[in-house]
Amino acid sequence: MADARPSLLHLALLSLLLGATRPALANGAFPDEFSLHFPPDAPNRILIGANFGLLVSEDDGASWRYACEPWIVAGSNAALANNSVSFYQVTLDGAYLATSVNLTRSSDVACTWPISTGAVLGQRVADIFVDPNDASFVLAIVVLLNPTNVTSYLVASHDGGKTFDPEHLYETPDLLTGVEIARAKAGVVYATSISLSGGPAHFLFSPDRGATWTATAIPLPSATEPRILSVDPADEKKVYLRIVGAVSDSMMVTEDSGQSFETILPPIGTALSAFLRAGDGTLYAGTRTGQLYVLPPGAQQFAQRGAPHLRCLGQRPGSSRIYACTDIVTDGYSLAASDDDGQTFQRVMSFRDLLGPLSCAPVQTNCAAHWQRIQGVLGIGDAGTDAGSGPPGPPDGGAPQPTSPPAKSSGCSSAGATVLPIVALLALLYLGVLGRWPRQR
Repeated sequence: MADARPSLLHLALLSLLLGATRPALANGAFPDEFSLHFPPDAPNRILIGANFGLLVSEDDGASWRYACEPWIVAGSNAALANNSVSFYQVTLDGAYLATSVNLTRSSDVACTWPISTGAVLGQRVADIFVDPNDASFVLAIVVLLNPTNVTSYLVASHDGGKTFDPEHLYETPDLLTGVEIARAKAGVVYATSISLSGGPAHFLFSPDRGATWTATAIPLPSATEPRILSVDPADEKKVYLRIVGAVSDSMMVTEDSGQSFETILPPIGTALSAFLRAGDGTLYAGTRTGQLYVLPPGAQQFAQRGAPHLRCLGQRPGSSRIYACTDIVTDGYSLAASDDDGQTFQRVMSFRDLLGPLSCAPVQTNCAAHWQRIQGVLGIGDAGTDAGSGPPGPPDGGAPQPTSPPAKSSGCSSAGATVLPIVALLALLYLGVLGRWPRQR
């Protein structure tokens, strides 16, 4: 059966992918729209990538404005405004990249968003990663879907994501699912891939910015797949992996650039939704159901704590405070902070605290209608509306969705599964229903 079923799965999956009208693109570790960023060129600025736009605070979270998602996606093309941003990245010199139907890039604090050109223009971009040591270097995974096969490849930008070179640094008939660049040593790159034809998942290592590669099969249980959580910022050989299962996630680590792997967090019975390798070396992993797993340096196993319903974790480099994206409906606020290593979290802000669009003219003009709409969705200015009183109406054109989506599932084919459920699962995984999760660094 092994020689027939993979081919059938492959063809059926391709049919679903090619027939999709609006693919939501994947990103590495976590399928959600929420992420935290601390631009290195602005010591008091915090960014939240949310599911309705990019939120900006210039005063360490005391006040917030935003650039609406339709403007970020469209750049100068209004026809693209109904698409969604999959994830955000921030370069070393403070440029912002947003991935949707195209890559768009802002070099003026989210005011304007011209479209990136070159090899990524008009292509399905499954992941991007900016070099933590070089503001000009950005990597992107492009996926080509043909009637009978998949090709995915890696391309590079040498101007901070404005344009991408036509040369392929790496190309494979497997599906590349994530790419990251090490901070501790320049030039070290890692990627992961999964096979759509029944083969093993692979961990890919390049010591020279993608010029040469070593591929290692990852020893994984059936119906699971690897995703890169983070390259350790102090050790370029250490990489943390989220192992996505059908109903339960786990974590692995390699300390030798993929020569060997060790499970550090056994399956937890639910999906991970957030990860942080803190500045002191402590690992934090969170869930949407309110669990926080903590592994201090030298500890042998993770300790479990109660926490808000975590949608992302982040920390400004050089500080000890831990920030967390939370669930506005369940927790009553959208951003929290901990000053005691995750023992407790305090409210920082709610989306209801937004003051409106950013003050620059392009955002004021292009986000005015969006702002009018989301004030009603979030109940901004309505003292009688409680953030936890229930979900708003259905989203419209990028309006926020402050409700908890249903629990996700993910995984590859298993021996006892039937063809159609497996194909549907793989298609959902690629399209982003299961795979659209930004990472924290």
